[in-house]
Amino acid sequence: MMGFLQSLSFTLPMALWALAALPLIWWLLRFTPPKPRPEVFPPIRILLGLKPDDETPDKTPWWLLLLRLALAALVIFVVAQPFLKPQSLENLVAGNRLIIVDDGFAAAQRWNERRQALLETLDVARRAQDRVTLLTTAPRNIVFDDTPIAAASAMEQARALKPQAVATDRIKAVEKIDAQTWQDIKSIVWLADGIERGEAADFVKVLSKKAPQAAVKILSPALVELPVALGPADLKEGEINVPVLVPQGTAGTGLTLQVKATNGRTLLDVPVTTVGNGTAFAKFALPTTLRNEVQSVALAGQNHAGARQLFDDRWRRRTIALQTAETSELAQPLLSPLHYVSRGLEPYAELFTPQTSGDISNLIDAGLSMLVLADISAVADDVAPKVRDWIEKGGVLLRFAGPRLAAGHDEFVPVKLREGDRTLGSSLSWETPQTMQAFPDQSPFAGLAIDPRITVSRQVLAEPDSELAARTWASLADGTPLVTAERRGKGLIVLFHVTANANWSNLPLSGLFVDMMQRVAGLDPSQINSTTNTSEAQNFAARLVLNGTGDLVSPDGTTQTIAAKDFDATKASADHPPGLYVQAGRERAINLGLTSNDMQVLPASINGVSVSTYAPEETRSLVPEIIIGAVILFLLDCLATLALGGGMARLRGAAAVVTLAILFGPHEQVMAQDTAMEAALSPRLAYVKTGNAELDQTSAEGLEGLTLILSERTSANLAKPVGLDISSDDLALYPLLYWPVDDVAEALDDNSRQRIAGFMKNGGTIFFDLRNGDLATGSAASDALRRILDKLDVPPLEPVPDNHVLTRAFYLLDRFPGRYESGPLWVESTLGDPSSDPGTADGVSSLIIGSNDYAAAWAIDERGEPRYAVVPGSDRQREFAFRTGINVVMYALTGNYKADQVHVPALLERLGQ
Repeated sequence: MMGFLQSLSFTLPMALWALAALPLIWWLLRFTPPKPRPEVFPPIRILLGLKPDDETPDKTPWWLLLLRLALAALVIFVVAQPFLKPQSLENLVAGNRLIIVDDGFAAAQRWNERRQALLETLDVARRAQDRVTLLTTAPRNIVFDDTPIAAASAMEQARALKPQAVATDRIKAVEKIDAQTWQDIKSIVWLADGIERGEAADFVKVLSKKAPQAAVKILSPALVELPVALGPADLKEGEINVPVLVPQGTAGTGLTLQVKATNGRTLLDVPVTTVGNGTAFAKFALPTTLRNEVQSVALAGQNHAGARQLFDDRWRRRTIALQTAETSELAQPLLSPLHYVSRGLEPYAELFTPQTSGDISNLIDAGLSMLVLADISAVADDVAPKVRDWIEKGGVLLRFAGPRLAAGHDEFVPVKLREGDRTLGSSLSWETPQTMQAFPDQSPFAGLAIDPRITVSRQVLAEPDSELAARTWASLADGTPLVTAERRGKGLIVLFHVTANANWSNLPLSGLFVDMMQRVAGLDPSQINSTTNTSEAQNFAARLVLNGTGDLVSPDGTTQTIAAKDFDATKASADHPPGLYVQAGRERAINLGLTSNDMQVLPASINGVSVSTYAPEETRSLVPEIIIGAVILFLLDCLATLALGGGMARLRGAAAVVTLAILFGPHEQVMAQDTAMEAALSPRLAYVKTGNAELDQTSAEGLEGLTLILSERTSANLAKPVGLDISSDDLALYPLLYWPVDDVAEALDDNSRQRIAGFMKNGGTIFFDLRNGDLATGSAASDALRRILDKLDVPPLEPVPDNHVLTRAFYLLDRFPGRYESGPLWVESTLGDPSSDPGTADGVSSLIIGSNDYAAAWAIDERGEPRYAVVPGSDRQREFAFRTGINVVMYALTGNYKADQVHVPALLERLGQ
């Protein structure tokens, strides 16, 4: 009983003050007229039975008085609207509370619901005047106050919380709470993200050990609300495979992987293939040019960092041209200047070997990324201007030294070179072959390990000047440059001061050479600063990072740089969130690197603590039961009044009349005929109910807006639109059916298919709207339309011709936009005689198919304002959308009268022409 009273609440508690009027009601109800007494008609007997004294009314029986007082009390309770509120959080032990919030990437999918649950939990603590300790489990740079505070202050902190782009570390989070705080905690509420992460059981054990006196409550999302994530992508045989991590037991069907370009546009939509047991994947292949534009892949509808994988330079396959002057050694590949270069670049680029300057010019026009010249002293005069312009616009020229370059060179070198070359370790030289020293910090090669076995026996020397050190990327042990580079406009010129083969050095024979080629192939010239010589130049700095909802944003001041040598071993963290990092022209990505173990579902019970869902426990209204009780008491009062007043005979007569009315009254068929008659006398537009509540709501709003515009601009006064069930409602009463195609629509059953076929055959028109899918190019909506029209006699279709009646049914139109404007409008290609012009035969197209989401463009609110924005967006586009709707309706109502030329002579004669 006590629990019932604690959960009882009222929507309008002030109405309970009316209970104070019950004594007054009791006083008014005490009296009742006496029961009429039947007497025999003879007048004398009536007069003899009269009493001379006045009579007073009888008192109301006590049981009737109590019944009426109870009825009055119930009416007062109905006005107060009592209900039973949920007690799951209310029943927690009073005292300090620990509220733990998972705010990692997995919580971002429905973050607004999580935050609302958190605020409701804090509001319960506020009403109980308990202090709370608010603890978040995602690692963060900013220190979060985890000391006990007032619940009202914690609510302000909760409103400012945002999900992080990293995974949670729950056990590490609770270590921040001191021992004294643990002793004062009386209850613990854990708002989980639903992901187990292999630590949930240990986490609950830690909570029970640190606060054994505290009651633990765990809330977790339902299975259908759990996020779906992406694993690390891999490339195999030209295809990119992206694992899709579906939590076990969740609905992972119907997912789509979107391939995004650097400018934000979607390059490709890839359906996700579900294998089973929580395993799924998406595969796609793109031409080299498009693949180089890919910045990320993301799951549509999944708004969290785990559903997005970033691509960096390592995924981009550049086009590189290699040219050399050597011809005699081509028969010996190991002696060829291009052999080792091509082997070093082949995994990361598409290689070409132009033979003439014309070939180089054509490759530049086709979008060449890098040009490699091995021991070529000068670029041909006929192509030099084009190469110069190409470098200025962002091209990379990579050159290797050799006897020809040592003898003379052109303008395309990064530093001043001495004529001739330097020989080390020969019989005529006192110097021994030189090894390499560590790469300077500003070099793109920084972080690569030097192989002490690499030696250089010959090199081209650079003239010392003030800029030489800043332009040096690699040096020998004696300090002479081995690799130099210079920015030219937006491009870059790089020179290896040794040959591309093993003639001058064994560097091309080493694994370091392959790593160096990879770094050069992945350079972004716009990120190179050849004059930078600071310690920060060796670090990767964040350019864009993912926030908790999976959007790329600019980094804040808390994001730390990463040393080049440590980058490959760096995992996503609060200091280094997932994102794109750049260093000396290189772009590298950090992703969450999730596996299937990271997406395990939180069990229904953890160490004896049951896990509840976030779904709010329904408040049970007591109004229906009270109303039923009041009606019963009212009927009992009526019967009692009739019994005391002698009206039972009249009651029996009324019951007979009601019985006759039931037996001989109008039946369901008659009522249905009245409904059909009303629809026939009041023509109106109709839409097909799809079962998608949001889509049906938009259809209703759109047709209501179009009906209003029709009444303002035309003589067509239509009644309010209705939604139809094609399997049961009479379709013949409606000349036009608007049918929005749901992407997941299934094929029609035989009954519905026959009804639709009869409707079309008897002159009805169906306006299918794919909303944002193209009938010609294919989409989920077009596939759904094919399922709907399967086994129906569908006529040939074509885009509306210029001479079609739809272009002049009311307005003169040459395009048919809706909320979108790019999709065409399709109609039957011919009506009647195949030789006649489309749309001019006697009849109306039974099918009209569009893809511009017309109902959303027509929908207006109570104030006459549009409910949905048009894309790309203009008042003129919305006006033409209304004109399209008016033309379609007038075409369906009036047919092809505007194309009928039979009466033109008579009309002209009447006009005196």
